[in-house]
Amino acid sequence: MRREDCLDIFQRLPEALHNSVNLVLRNQFVIAVDMVARFEPHYLVLRGREGGSTDEGRGFFIPYDEIAYIRIERTVKVGELKRYYGETGYIDKEELAEAGPQQTSERQVAAPAGAGSVVVAEDPAAIARQNLLERIRATRANLGGTTSRLNNKTGS
Repeated sequence: MRREDCLDIFQRLPEALHNSVNLVLRNQFVIAVDMVARFEPHYLVLRGREGGSTDEGRGFFIPYDEIAYIRIERTVKVGELKRYYGETGYIDKEELAEAGPQQTSERQVAAPAGAGSVVVAEDPAAIARQNLLERIRATRANLGGTTSRLNNKTGS
C-alpha cells in the first residue's frame, strides 16, 4: 500500500474509529492500531499492539509497502462505508427496520378534503418502500374480500 492510500483512508475514517482499525501486513501479521502518531514519507508511526497479544501501548514503525490492507475490526454497515466517501442517501436494511414506519425521510402532508393524509417520500428508498407497502395493503384488502365472499357461499 502507498503512503497516499493510507493517509487517504485514515483521513476518511472518523478519528474515534482509528482504535478499531487493524493493519494486516503482507505476511498476515496483524497490528491493532490505538493511535496514529505520524505519516512519514516511507513508514507509518503508531501506537498499538500485536494481534493476539495483550501488550498494549507499543510503538510501531511500519513501512507502507508492508501493509497489505486496512481492516475495521467491528461490524460496518454499507451506508456507513458510503458516508466515509461522501455518499449520502443510502439506507441500510437494518436502519430501515429500526426506523419503523414513516421515520425514514418521509413526512405527512395534508391531502385534498376527505382523503386524510398522504405520505410524501423524499428519497428513492422511501418511495420504493411506500410503493411496496401500498401493494401489500391492496393485496391484503383483496384477499380479505375474497375470503369473506367464500365464507358467505359455504354458509360459515
